[in-house]
Amino acid sequence: MRRPGETDPQMRAAPADSVSGTDDARGDRPAPSTLADATTADGEAVLADLVDAGVVEGTDDARLADGFDERRRAEIERLRGLPSEELAAATLAVAPAATSATAVTEGDRAFVVLSDGSGEPAGEVWVRRPVAVAETAAARALAATTDLDPGRRAVAAHGLSVFLDACPVCDTDLEARKAGGCCGPPRTDAEGHPLRALVCTDCRAQFVAFE
Repeated sequence: MRRPGETDPQMRAAPADSVSGTDDARGDRPAPSTLADATTADGEAVLADLVDAGVVEGTDDARLADGFDERRRAEIERLRGLPSEELAAATLAVAPAATSATAVTEGDRAFVVLSDGSGEPAGEVWVRRPVAVAETAAARALAATTDLDPGRRAVAAHGLSVFLDACPVCDTDLEARKAGGCCGPPRTDAEGHPLRALVCTDCRAQFVAFE
């Protein structure tokens, strides 16, 4: 995606991935991910749906419609203070392919771990708590205002994080930085162009990558 206010109103979604910080890819645990990782819905088609539904105003300076933005912010307020297990349950309810969700804390980082029930590492999606709050809030707002199916809502909920100004958990202003962790090469799009991402510098959560 391009950040709102930049030149391209099409906001093409980069592949879903919210790796953040310095050591998220260590060990056998999957790297942190997003709700969009659990669906194969097409991001550009979903964007067209959002414009048609009046969620995104498709102008040269793309923005959320005021009514939808207010609803999403209200959902963030409801979710941000939930105990970890309750947030996991709320996230499970909007995850299209998961059959269970568990709250996990490693060091200073909290995750919602979604599982498809296969028992395989590839069937797990590890979502940082700030990302879970942001995307679950957006998915709930979409469910109330559109007729998108769950898979398309999940992709849309991830993409709509491009409109976040502050971390939904710690309220730190988000910054656009080079996408990817410090322990590997920078992320690029399909043509090899480097991507940037919205990052919380306090909790080190990465929300969405854009072109």
